Amino acid sequence: MATDLVRVAFLGLGAMGLPMACNLAEAGFEVAGFDVAAERSAQLAERGGRAAATPADAARGAQVVAAIPFDADQERAALFGPNGALETLDPGGLVILMATIGPVALRALAADITARGFRVVDAPVTGGASGAQAGTLTVIASGAAVDLAAAAPILKPMSGQVFQVGTEPGQGQMIKMVNQLLVGTHLAAAAEAMALARAAGADLQQVYDLLITGQARSQIFVSRVGAMLDGGFQTGSSLRIFTEKDMPLVLETGRAFGVPMVTASAALQTMQLAAAFGLEDASDAKLIHLLTDPVAVVSELTADRDRS
Repeated sequence: MATDLVRVAFLGLGAMGLPMACNLAEAGFEVAGFDVAAERSAQLAERGGRAAATPADAARGAQVVAAIPFDADQERAALFGPNGALETLDPGGLVILMATIGPVALRALAADITARGFRVVDAPVTGGASGAQAGTLTVIASGAAVDLAAAAPILKPMSGQVFQVGTEPGQGQMIKMVNQLLVGTHLAAAAEAMALARAAGADLQQVYDLLITGQARSQIFVSRVGAMLDGGFQTGSSLRIFTEKDMPLVLETGRAFGVPMVTASAALQTMQLAAAFGLEDASDAKLIHLLTDPVAVVSELTADRDRS
């Protein structure tokens, strides 16, 4: 059960945020959640939280804000905009920034938060929706030691591991960029690998079973190719997250440090191809399906358009 810090405002109840907030509520924290889609707040209320009408409503009387909206603009709006959470958060309260927004945006946001007298922990996560549901996310945390200690009880119900990677906000985001570089390139490489296997006439299930036992194995390959073969496509994030946010942030970070991002650039172009087919809101596993069996995917898209 939670101890002293019992009231948490949770901002952003998407595919990851909702189960994260539910895990907090089920751990005994008093959680008020806000999302621009009101039905998601209602789902939190069904799991023991409270549905808030605005970020300010969520943060009223809270000691902690945990925020994981889509991007930096949404994060800033939820905190500083009209009816923003910082209007009502307890003085000196802790803000845990969990969305992937890149180190530059995070540092700017953190500076504005601390200028108002609040504390900040930079804590992006990895592990996907399945990890969020299971409470096994990996948290990449940075901030002052006292703030990290204050955040620890909040992070525990949502995570399997918490890595403290630095003493300043932004350092967590930097490591998350390294993570997303690998996630994105592994996804594109998995798509090309399965496309090559199919073109050669190989049994895709056998190829999958073989590759996950050797050095070609990655978690992305296991989960996304597995989803394609199962035909469920419940695993993974929306491709839009990669094309509109995460991979551009990786490239921006590489430019800032003078590091060539050749594979990341190629991965983004592959993902943009899928978006051009109308798959930007599909599971990222659909990228593998598109390259492996483009005729089937185009047929699905055509049938969907005809039904609408």
